[in-house]
Amino acid sequence: MSGESNRAYTGKCVDCGSPLVLYEMDFEKNRRVMQCTRCGLYHFYKKDFFGKWKLVKVGKVSDLWRKPK
Repeated sequence: MSGESNRAYTGKCVDCGSPLVLYEMDFEKNRRVMQCTRCGLYHFYKKDFFGKWKLVKVGKVSDLWRKPK
């Protein structure tokens, strides 16, 4: 295995337009987390009613730990 070269990506970053790589997948909750290859932003997706992936939120890890106002 050549490591990261075999990772498939779908979509582009909302900030810089770079490709995304799969960071984490949760089959029980139908959620996935994708990470930008250039800027490191995390993109959180959730399956909608029709089974399509919907972007829920985007942010860095430190931004997501803060409590919303």
